[in-house]
Amino acid sequence: MSLTNNKYTKWIIGALVLLNLILLSVLFFLRPREGGGERPNPNDFLKKELNLSDDQAVKFKELRKAHFQKSREEWKAIRDLKNEMLDAVSAESPDTLKANMIADQIGIKEANREKLLVQHYLELQAECTIEQRQKLERVFKKAMSRRKFQKGKRSKKKKKEAQ
Repeated sequence: MSLTNNKYTKWIIGALVLLNLILLSVLFFLRPREGGGERPNPNDFLKKELNLSDDQAVKFKELRKAHFQKSREEWKAIRDLKNEMLDAVSAESPDTLKANMIADQIGIKEANREKLLVQHYLELQAECTIEQRQKLERVFKKAMSRRKFQKGKRSKKKKKEAQ
């Protein structure tokens, strides 16, 4: 009797796995794309949201490009330091002192990125009228809360993967 149940159990589990794979495929490949699959242009978004003039829009685009170039350089340096730190602790005899020193350097680079964001905000704000400044503040707060939420989602995902 248990042999028969075992045979049916295997078939049921197999069918459920197959159905799950089909459902996940459908959800992944047929999900609706926002804006036709294209990301919205941040420059167009800010121009519309803040009601920027053409001159302001050009200046915002230049400031944004410069900010992201500087920020990208810091991010690359952080990535390289993290790899170096991992090498230090993954060695045959882990060098925790070196790893801790690298962690301190990473902290400094992260702080530099935040300072770049503050400077970028101030540069954008300087180009705005009083009404636009209030809208800019709301846009930045919303973007920063999203950024914090996304970081939280990533760390929760990593915790789940580690378990």
